Amino acid sequence: MYRDDSDAIRHQLETTNKEAETLRSENDAMRQQLLAMRRGDIQVAPAANVYAGNLAQLSPGERVALSQNQVEAFPVWATGILHVITLGLFSLIHFGRIHGQLPRATDNDPSAAKSIGFTFIPYFNFYWVFFNSMRLAERLNLQLRLRNEEPDAPWSMMIACSVLTVIPYINLLIGIPILWTIGVCLLQHSVNKVAALGPAALPAGAPVGPALPDYSRPPAGLIGPGSQ
Repeated sequence: MYRDDSDAIRHQLETTNKEAETLRSENDAMRQQLLAMRRGDIQVAPAANVYAGNLAQLSPGERVALSQNQVEAFPVWATGILHVITLGLFSLIHFGRIHGQLPRATDNDPSAAKSIGFTFIPYFNFYWVFFNSMRLAERLNLQLRLRNEEPDAPWSMMIACSVLTVIPYINLLIGIPILWTIGVCLLQHSVNKVAALGPAALPAGAPVGPALPDYSRPPAGLIGPGSQ
């Protein structure tokens, strides 16, 4: 609670100044990268697997672009209950939408439509259940790594869940009601963590490093949240 209106105004001004400083820092980082590319100081290389690579190889502009997301927090307990009640349908749609709220770092990062729609393609969905869930964990872990946080999205758990999904009868008895319930709760915990951390801040005047993806020419590079 604020003691008076002046305290409230002072707090609002401080918040606005911090946000403005963050925006200036991000704009400066991207401006430096564009100028360096124009001078020929750096060359745009083919898209690389940033999920397994060293983030030190990313330029400041790429870190800014990759850190942008639109994810929102949702109760972990509600995720688990809705998953069980709907036999996994809620989780399919919910986490498919989260794919669309994250920036695409490589050309095979799925959009929300692909994440959900490809699940219903016969035979192909046996592969997709693995790729879709594992890639979401990788994308969430990338967001945490960009913010210098320990990656905790359950990549290995997604493999185990996916294995049980493709085994008849086991998927209905153990896979969906038990293992996937644990898995989606762990995923939601990571989503909430990313949402709470906010955008990754970059210091003004950060040096420009070698570029990896060319996000100026989709789909080979960085593509904003929600792109198809």
